[in-house]
Order: sequence, then structure tokens, then C-alpha cells
Amino acid sequence: MRSWLFIEGDNAAKMGKAPGIGADALVLDLSHVVAGPAAAQLRMDAAEWLTMHGTRVTKKAGFSRWLRIKSLDQPHWHDDLAVALQGAPDGLILPKCTGPEQIRTLASELYELEQRLGIEHSSTKIIPQIGSTPGSALTLRDYTDDPHPRLAGFAWDAEGLARALGAQRTHTETGAWCDTMRLVRGTVILLAKTLGLMAIETQVSDPKDVDTGLLAARGAKQDGFTGMCASHPRQVRIINQQFAPTPSERAEAQRIVSLFKSNPSASAVDHNGALFDRKALGQAERLLAVG
Repeated sequence: MRSWLFIEGDNAAKMGKAPGIGADALVLDLSHVVAGPAAAQLRMDAAEWLTMHGTRVTKKAGFSRWLRIKSLDQPHWHDDLAVALQGAPDGLILPKCTGPEQIRTLASELYELEQRLGIEHSSTKIIPQIGSTPGSALTLRDYTDDPHPRLAGFAWDAEGLARALGAQRTHTETGAWCDTMRLVRGTVILLAKTLGLMAIETQVSDPKDVDTGLLAARGAKQDGFTGMCASHPRQVRIINQQFAPTPSERAEAQRIVSLFKSNPSASAVDHNGALFDRKALGQAERLLAVG
């Protein structure tokens, strides 16, 4: 999935327009919804929106449905999840994830809720936004130790990390990432590639800056990311264009898929003198699924 458009869960107008924008994934964001009298209705609205754009409609429209919940150190995250999960999203974005233990905590809640709501077991995937605090950024390697089967990928949030650091910038005067940002960003790619999962680039802060958005999306793909976050609809088209597979990429992916189809029991296949394992097969299949 190339483009991940985040929609505020308390903005009915954006929720109504989002399905027609062309994003590969729509992320209904409840992370900033303040607890209070209106919160209960917003949770129900989220569940209704997810249900309305469920499996049948999603396949036709060509997007997947995700839910960004509150971080697990905030109150009421479980209340949001228990109600919104009635809409059976494809997965959850977990902000400010501090480590694998939070993945396990969230997964445990999902097991119970899926059973209670009649949702297919383990169908709700998890993508953590990692390295958002100084401490968590120093332990990113831990995610490779016994990775949870619900993990679908990794994302990061440059602006959130800058706030946690008290940093006044994310980029240098030349436009390059600052050292700390580059460390977390690179690790997100390494983790995702090690585990054969998606790597999702952070959003560009100013959606009006088309030139920066284009360069960022192009660079993200060239660096190995599989997709990128968008905070505004106008960013979606740029991301989709920059992440579209080239004819040569499609041809190579098809060759890898064909080799495994001819050798269904093989753990790895040889292609042009290089060995490709089943993680590479998964990546090839995801590339071919891109519109």
C-alpha cells in the first residue's frame, strides 16, 4: 500500500470525502479525540464509518481501512478500541509505541474483542509508530525478537519525535534529515525489511509544499519504504505516482512469484544468481498488488 491518508475521527466532512480520494489505505484517527461527553458518540461514528466501508465496498473502492488509536499510556484507549472495533478495521496504527511489550498488550485486547464481536481471529493487524521517544528509539532492535504475528509493518512520526526531543527542526539547512531523525528513519526500513513487513514513511508537514512532498515521496521509495503517510488529500496523488512500480520492477516481481509457483515447497529460489526467500516472495506479491 502506497498512500496512507489520515483522517480526523471528529471531522465528519473529511470522513465523507475520504473514500473517493484514491488513497490505498484510509486511517481513521482517534488518537487526538479528547475524552468527554462527545467521545462516546465519536467512537460510535467511527465504528459506523468502518462498517459502511467494509469488505464489499472496500474491494470495489480499492482501499483498506485502518484505525489509529490513542497511545497506550493515555486513558480511555481501551474504550475507543472496544467500540470502534465493531467496524472490523483491517488493522490498527499504534502511536508512540514504546516496544514489543505494547504490541503484546494490544494483541491480547484484540484477541478478546475479536472473539466477543465475532470478528475473524487474528484478522486485525498492527502497525506501530516507533521511535517516538528518546528511550524507545534506543531499543528499536527489540522488535526483531519474537515478532508478533499481527505485525504488518512499521511507521514513524518525525514531528512527534522532534517534540519529544525538544528539537526545533527535523531537517538541516540543506534539506537532509537531522541525525536523530535519520537514525530512526533508517531503522524503520531495516526492521521492516528484516521481517518482511511494510515500511511506512512519515508525512510531509506542509501539504501545500508540493515540491517538498514530491521529493520526499520519491526519496522514500528509493530508500526502501513501501508507502508513505499523508495528512491531506492533495498529497495522495503525489505519493501514488512516486510509489507506482516501474515496468522492470513488476517484471522482476512476476519472475520471483513464478519461480516460487514452479517450486511450491522451496524455501528460496535462485533468480539471476541471487537467492530470494519467502519474505522476498511476500514483497513481490505486494508490489504486484499495487494498482
